Amino acid sequence: MKVFIVGLGLMGSSYAEKLKIKGYEIFGIDKDISIQEKAFKDGVIKGFRMDDMLDSELIILALYPKENVKFVEDHLKYFNHQILTDISGTKTHQMDSLEKILPKSIRYVSHHPMAGREKSGYDNRDIQMFEGANFLIIDEDPTDRLEVSIIKKMAMDLGFKKITKISKEKHDQLIAHTSQLTHLLAVNLMLIDNLEETKNATGDSFRDLTRIAKINERMWAQLFIDNKNVLIETVDRFIESLESLKSNILNEEQELLESKLKASKERRIKFDEHST
Repeated sequence: MKVFIVGLGLMGSSYAEKLKIKGYEIFGIDKDISIQEKAFKDGVIKGFRMDDMLDSELIILALYPKENVKFVEDHLKYFNHQILTDISGTKTHQMDSLEKILPKSIRYVSHHPMAGREKSGYDNRDIQMFEGANFLIIDEDPTDRLEVSIIKKMAMDLGFKKITKISKEKHDQLIAHTSQLTHLLAVNLMLIDNLEETKNATGDSFRDLTRIAKINERMWAQLFIDNKNVLIETVDRFIESLESLKSNILNEEQELLESKLKASKERRIKFDEHST
């Protein structure tokens, strides 16, 4: 299968290298010309001409959400019969925008690879990071259209373990809780940190919780704003729960506090059971 990848950063180049190993014919471009040339020299892509998009069977958009939409708007003449997908971390706004401008002949199926690394960029590509990870396909049809089946096969070839179909609205609700809120927590822990005082008093818990604070600031700022309505609701629920815990501590309500800690522990145990 001939695949054209738009964006050769961490994710795009990791897709390219792994899919090439699996026998796909990979072409790609990046706004940084030197990255295109490096990927070609490294054998990660076979070529980087825009015309290669015209007869590709699958196009993968691996830019940030707004950049994905702008790229399609600026290059509509290259989109005709292909299957189109994207890897963006938010869906509703981007998908609605793309569906308004894409030709009817384009078969568009969005997806979200639930994998990543703290470091970004082509030089940090990692074909192992998809192994055993979750993969979300944004589709509500109980039957698999051809394009959905092709995306599923690609996911399996990349090494993803559990493939789930989900609506764009549900995706953004879940991601606000499981990904965006957790990144905000890590960021805020570092923003209130006094490094000189804490660097010698941290254990695994602090390091584990703040690992994802080594963030791609441009991408994540866009993702937060793009999903702002759902994310703000999620943050409000978190603050409400945190205020309740704060009240329990302030009022020395040990039994109430213990019951909440126990409930949290039991939910985490169930989470681990379902994840295996």
